[in-house]
Order: sequence, then structure tokens, then C-alpha cells
Amino acid sequence: MKRAITTLAVAVLALGWTTACEPPPPPASFTVNVTPSATGDDANPGDGICETAPGNGECTLDAAVQEGNALGRADIHLPEIVGRYDPFVLTETTITGHLAFISVQNLEMRANEVRSADLQIAAGGRLSLEQTDFSAPGTTTVEGVLYAHRSIFAGRLEVGAGALLSLVNSAGGVLASDLPAPTGEAWITNRGMVVVRFGQLYRGGTGWSTAASFNTLDDGVTTLGATLLVRYGLTSPDCLGTAPVSEGYNNALGCGLAGPGDVTDGTVNRPMHDIPPGVAGCGTTVTVDWFGRTRPAPYAWPSGQCSRGLWE
Repeated sequence: MKRAITTLAVAVLALGWTTACEPPPPPASFTVNVTPSATGDDANPGDGICETAPGNGECTLDAAVQEGNALGRADIHLPEIVGRYDPFVLTETTITGHLAFISVQNLEMRANEVRSADLQIAAGGRLSLEQTDFSAPGTTTVEGVLYAHRSIFAGRLEVGAGALLSLVNSAGGVLASDLPAPTGEAWITNRGMVVVRFGQLYRGGTGWSTAASFNTLDDGVTTLGATLLVRYGLTSPDCLGTAPVSEGYNNALGCGLAGPGDVTDGTVNRPMHDIPPGVAGCGTTVTVDWFGRTRPAPYAWPSGQCSRGLWE
């Protein structure tokens, strides 16, 4: 009876959403409650219940994604404390709904990771990472939207025409994972739109990718603001293809940046704390750093200015 009532409720909500021009209902909410390495399909995608068999109450990450895809929208909550080398495993690798992976961690030492062989975010799909680190040794193809906030994304990204990748207070590299970085010509190949604000992208060094940070092709647009591109001794350019649009206060090498405060010699340790309020969202749309601390920091000097990169 519970399953029938839930299915009817979901159907009524969907009908109201499409016919009454009212705001959409809140997304479904699921909490992953089994061992991180456990996988298993949802018993009945679309019924509003995340479980791998009727009545067992076991919600894997795969089951939550399948249920969220079927319903169209879901917030998927991950437990706070997970060993970095015991990551959540995602085998349901296509995102068609509007899904969010959410961790409530506010720890300075991150200990949360989702790992997937590869990933595809379909046109019309959206994946939001909120304080959730994601590693994919294969290629992540974005045809819809990938949004990362206070997160780390390790793996190659292919952003298609009409797609959006947004990284805010987030990093790209292998910091969240024991997986090797991908090799090739770029971390991010962009034919759509990429926006990075208060980000850090890492390349170079033993076991690290020597690929450029960005390769912007065709009609793609890459926008950087208050972002650090870190290369650990590499002298090759950080960017290929069309030069990024600068919102200012970036540190990069060979990207053709000419915005206010841009450092173009590749030095990442100067200057760091010099971003005026409002620039790249400093203190307006971006009000915390990677750790969740206030941006700009109350102790900042000059007062009211933000630091480049992930943290104040």
C-alpha cells in the first residue's frame, strides 16, 4: 500500500508540474545507507523509494541515482565520514535527471569520494556536487550541466556544445584520489561553456597529468575568475585553443589573460589577497571558501578583499 500511495503521489505531482504552471515540487531526497563499495540497482525506479529489493530499505548510490533519474529530480546525501580509499562506487554512469550529491562535511581534511569508471551527463541532465569529491579515470562527457561547489573533480572532462561546466571553490586534479591523473592534451576540452571562479587546477609532477588545463575549441567559451592554475615545474602552457575570458585576478601561464590583476608568468604565490568586493562574486555570490569559512575573511587586510583560489 505504501508503494502504491507513493507512486500515485509522484504521478499527481508530475501532472501538476506540467499542467498548472506552478513551481516544481521539491526534489526527492535519498540518503545512501549501505557500505560505500556496495552496488545494486533500485528495485522499482520511479516509485519514490530507494531500495535494492522491496522492503529491504538498502539505498545504494546506484539505486539513488536510478530513482532520481526516473523521478527527474533528487538530492542524494552521502554519510559524513568515509575513508578516502574506501570510496562510494557509482556504476549507474548516465545522469538524465537533475541530481545533487551532497555531503555535510565541514572538515579541513576531506574524507569523501565518489568513484566512477566514467560518466555521462545527458542533454537536459544536471549533476551538482556539494562538498563531494568525484574521481573518474575514464572520460566524463557533459552534454547537460555539471556544477561543483566546494568539491574536487579528478578526471578528464569533455564539455559539449550547449553544455555548461561550473566550478566554484573547487579543484581539478588527483588530490581526492589515489587514481592516476589522465594523460592527453587537456583536463577540460570545451566546446560549450566553462566557468571557474575561485578554483585551482593542478598538473605536472610524478604521477600527475602533463596535459594542459583547458582546450577551448569551436565556439566554446571558458571564463576564469580568481583562479590558480598550478603546474609543479611544468613550463608548457595551461591553455590551448581559444583564450579564456578573464574576470580578473587569475594566476596562469600561456592563457592569454589580460584582465585586472592577472598574473601571466605562472607564479601561484603572488599576489594572493587582493580581489575587490564583487569581482568574480567576491563576498556577493561567493560568500564562503572551500572550507566553508566566510569569504572575504573577517581578518582580511585590506578589509573586504578576497584571496585567490580555494581558501581565504
